[in-house]
Amino acid sequence: MTFPEDAVLRRPAAPAKAPSQALGFFLNFFLPGAGFSLIGRWGWHLGWFGILAALNVVVAILSLTSSSPLLLLLPLIGFIVMHVHFARIYDWHEERGVWPPLEPVLKAVLIAGHFFVGFILTGILAAVLIPNLLGARERAMQVGEQATARNVYTMMMVQEVDKTLRSGPCDLGELPEDNRATITACTVELRDGGEPALNLTFDSGRQISLP
Repeated sequence: MTFPEDAVLRRPAAPAKAPSQALGFFLNFFLPGAGFSLIGRWGWHLGWFGILAALNVVVAILSLTSSSPLLLLLPLIGFIVMHVHFARIYDWHEERGVWPPLEPVLKAVLIAGHFFVGFILTGILAAVLIPNLLGARERAMQVGEQATARNVYTMMMVQEVDKTLRSGPCDLGELPEDNRATITACTVELRDGGEPALNLTFDSGRQISLP
């Protein structure tokens, strides 16, 4: 992949003072890609901005159908690769003592524009991604609580067959510890001629009654 400034780099040029590498990494950390404009590689600035923005959009879309935390690895991997790429390009220029001529005013405009556009995009992504992640977490919790309730009800039915089931607090001794820890209250009520009624309250505040 080539960018407009590559043509300038092919011409002989006098050694130039190296921009601050630390400042470049600082800019890339808070404004991913902006460090490239600091060293005159504004094409890669725009390129990495687009790549990382696209990765975040993909994560926001996929989060609508999946709650997997692995989705967050996509932008993280891109973020790490960008920093590695910046270090290699910086070293390449430093070895040759040649830096693309980019006016300080244009550098400031590119970095400030990145901040403004990034701020808007971050707000949009946050508005979409955060509610979806919270919703996915809530759905996963509800599925887990429903499964726990079914397991408890199965235990109660076994106790009824064994003639050991009594009305009152549930006997959860056979329930796994991690499942018991999510239950704050559990009562069972025997009913003549019908299945026992189970009432569960979870630490999330959700109540489930079976059958």
